[in-house]
Order: sequence, then C-alpha cells, then structure tokens
Amino acid sequence: MDLLVRPARPEDAAAQLLFESAKPYYTAYAGSERGALRLLQRVWAHRGHAASYEYALLATHQEEIVGVMAGFPVRDGDRLSRRFIRLTLPRVAPWRLHRTFAHLYAAGGVAPHPPLDAYYVDALAVHAHHRRQGVAQRLLKAAEEQAARAGCMRIALDTGLQNRPARALYDAYGFREREIRRAPSDRIAKFLGGPGFVGYLKDVA
Repeated sequence: MDLLVRPARPEDAAAQLLFESAKPYYTAYAGSERGALRLLQRVWAHRGHAASYEYALLATHQEEIVGVMAGFPVRDGDRLSRRFIRLTLPRVAPWRLHRTFAHLYAAGGVAPHPPLDAYYVDALAVHAHHRRQGVAQRLLKAAEEQAARAGCMRIALDTGLQNRPARALYDAYGFREREIRRAPSDRIAKFLGGPGFVGYLKDVA
C-alpha cells in the first residue's frame, strides 16, 4: 500500500478517526458518541491542546486519510490535557457535566503514568477499510521519528484492557507492558469508559 505520512492541517477532516482512537473514553467524557465527535470537530483546528491538529500526523492513500497518530513529549502532557478540558468543558451540555467530572476523576485515578522522559502516543487509529495493511506500523515508525526529534529515547502509550487488537499490535511491534491499571469498581469503570488500561513502553532505535 502506497502511504504518505504528513503533518495534519486545520482543515483536515480527521476528527472521526481521532474519536475512534479512544471512543469509549471520549464518549464517557462528553456523555454521548455524537457529543464527543462534535467536541473533537470543534476543537481540532485550535492549537495547544492534546487533540489538536498541531500534534497529529496523518497517513494518506491517494489523498484519502486512512490513519492518524497524535503524540507529544510526556512532559507536555498535563499542560495539553488541561487546555483540552478548558476548551471542551464549556461545550458539554450542563446536564451531563456531573458525569464528565466523574469521568475525569476516574481517569485521574486509573490512567497509567508514563515516564517523563518518554514521547507519548496519545492517539492511534486506522480507517476500518485499511486495517492490516501496515498503516498502524507506519504511523508508529513516524512516532519513533517524532520522539527522536524531541530528544526522547522511549515511546509510551496505553490502551484499554479490553482492546485485544491494539494489544496484539503493540506486542508485535516490540512494545513491552509496563503497567496494568484496573478500575477499582464497576462504578468507576462505568464512569471511566472501560475496565482499565495497559501501559506500554518501547525504546527508540
């Protein structure tokens, strides 16, 4: 498959793929799939936050967007996440805010804590019609290149405990499991959007 990996642009229609990269968690944050996708579409073109085009690379085939990878040094993660919350929270329906805050509380207690010297892959998704064609591997290779440019010698990422295809991909690509974080109760898992996470780490070649 002939792929081009390029920096994302504000006008790129990549919000749907970005949503697919963490669908259960964006849905839990916004209160619905439709609401989550709308939030991502509205903030994609803004700079300085974790779901911005500014930190994304796109894989394209014949000018069609077939994959997305978003990442940044771990040391920047808290700042970028806070900016995302500041941009999106006013756009969440008021009657859903209590669940949004419950999600943030749950995520704060369960999400893995990658090492500060690593490059964090915050999002990775491939269009359903183009999976198993090397797109994800090419984007992970691009993440390694981004990590090296940022002076990071390791790549960190995480995925849901229940996401077996992603876990198989990361195992095959050479990532090693660093930590498993489980939701302490079914109630927390519901607010979180899943039963927990597996954190991975890989040295940059």
